[in-house]
Amino acid sequence: MSEANNHTQLQKLFYFIHIHELNDFITFYEQCSSALKPFEHAEILFRACRFDSLNFVRAILKDNKRIAINVRHPSTGYSPLFIAIRAQQHEIIDYLDQEKRADVNGNSNISIHCESMTSCAHEALRQHDQLTLCLLLEHEALIDQSHIFLAIIECFRLLQKKALPLNLLDILITHRPKLLDEIERSKLTSFIVRRMQYSSEAAYSMSVVALLNKLINVDDLRSLSRPYLDPTPTESRSHYTKVAIIGAGPAGLMLAALLARSGIDSVVLERHSRSYVENNIRAGVLEQSTVDLLDEINVSERLFKEGIVQRRVNFQFDGENTAIPITEITQGKSLVIYGQQYVLHDLIEKLIQDNQQLWFNIDSVKIDRHDKIDDNHPPMIRFRRHDQNDEEELHCDFIAGCDGATSPCCRQSIPSELLQTIHHLYPFSWLSILADTPPSGTELIYAHHSKYGFALHSLRSLTRIRFHLQISPTDTLADWPDDRIWTELNERVKPINGQTSITKGEILERAIFPLRSSITLPMQYKRLFLVGDAAHIVPPTGAKGLNLAVKDARVLAEALVNFYDNEKWDKLNDYTQTCLSHIVKNQEFANWMTLVMHKLDLSEKSNRQNADLIDQYTQQELQENIKHSSIFQCFIAEMYTL
Repeated sequence: MSEANNHTQLQKLFYFIHIHELNDFITFYEQCSSALKPFEHAEILFRACRFDSLNFVRAILKDNKRIAINVRHPSTGYSPLFIAIRAQQHEIIDYLDQEKRADVNGNSNISIHCESMTSCAHEALRQHDQLTLCLLLEHEALIDQSHIFLAIIECFRLLQKKALPLNLLDILITHRPKLLDEIERSKLTSFIVRRMQYSSEAAYSMSVVALLNKLINVDDLRSLSRPYLDPTPTESRSHYTKVAIIGAGPAGLMLAALLARSGIDSVVLERHSRSYVENNIRAGVLEQSTVDLLDEINVSERLFKEGIVQRRVNFQFDGENTAIPITEITQGKSLVIYGQQYVLHDLIEKLIQDNQQLWFNIDSVKIDRHDKIDDNHPPMIRFRRHDQNDEEELHCDFIAGCDGATSPCCRQSIPSELLQTIHHLYPFSWLSILADTPPSGTELIYAHHSKYGFALHSLRSLTRIRFHLQISPTDTLADWPDDRIWTELNERVKPINGQTSITKGEILERAIFPLRSSITLPMQYKRLFLVGDAAHIVPPTGAKGLNLAVKDARVLAEALVNFYDNEKWDKLNDYTQTCLSHIVKNQEFANWMTLVMHKLDLSEKSNRQNADLIDQYTQQELQENIKHSSIFQCFIAEMYTL
């Protein structure tokens, strides 16, 4: 069975799981199971564990030769039991743990914050799942100091939800009474009080008093410096948080969600309305690592149901199609088509659910202080709310500049002589359209035509497509009426679903934008950190913009968690250098893709004609390598699933 056929079979099996059609699932699964690869069996099992399908899980695990109970996810290393705990599927948890005796101590290969906090017991703590935590401990789940600290973090998160926070901690201490004695009480005291900073609700909560009485002594508490316990500004229009985030795009909202997951308060300031943020259609291709991170913070339910999985990427050169089997090459990793607007909506819903502060319609944002002068003068931002004249202040420990490519507030606030910005403007633009039309295949299509240039076919749904066409940088929208758009699309892109041509449809949006790339260094100034497009722009050819913003947010979140948990500056100081590793790698890939796929200017008007001719020969060789070289195809698969 071909890789394309396997994709169709998987989609059908997923459909049966989603509609809970067990008999049809079992019949079809038995028919095609021998042709499915091990990672495909695993993907089916993981899907069943997510969507409350115990009988499906039983059917999949019926034959031990087909799949192992402790099979690992190809990118996260999570087991089926771990995923069932995350999805809070208690019948499946009981079945895997008690009947199948799944490994309760297996760790994943990667972790968002640290490798010691990815066991099943850690996940039960994060989900506030007392029943599962007790079950795991009964079956000899190992616990250590990291579980105590995580339980403390969850205590503060539960306070925000008006829940009873100490039960999780009591379960751990009851199971292993001597565990507290292994931790320095001064370390516990410092950790708890740092978590209380700027949190008046927590500071006066009886639950926190009980937590303090349980874990620390009064002498340790008194020995701490006063600023932890008494933030001083009292003006009614002054606000306080640990991290101020300017911008509610992918970088800002992901950072806020990652911080909330670790119990670190933040405030997000956004100049647009919530409706605008949630309906502005932008990027839509999510890499495996982005999908994994959204799942890590429990923002993936709709993504897994509605996202369009891309297991292959198609490259066409003058109509000749080469399908690169990304999932086959990476043994289970994939891309997912899921619009940026949906990602932002899901993140906003999660943050509101977690009682995080999101302030929309904010005008006149200005960074007044980038650094902490003394205990009474931390970094500070001034702003006004839309249609209000009174200026307000936001005091914080750190500022995250997530205000987009122009970065009118954050990057512009850094003295220009301290920054170096490297720009590159490509000699062509893109015409981007969103059209209501059925797809010419359910996969990404990158097309190069030696006469007409580049085009990209990218699904947004099964009835809506995003097309991009290479055009002259001097073209305007008036140069591209509907008929010309559809004619050139049919010249450049060949359908891969058996159709003879692309079906015309209503064009809902159209825009022209230049292709450019840039990197601004350093990405930090005092206590301000630039994140996402505020620090770098990549050409969209490689679908890297949103994914790079998420990678930046993850690096900064890890650094901030390290500061608040351990009072260490090393990761914050290294933020720029750490980010450069993934930025440069992905910039280079996007530049490479742009060179390979676009028509080059070989006219006499070109001021670098000889260099362009060399580029053309290079381009032709690279295109041949994409078609015929397994090494090049592996490289592309790896870059798309980082």
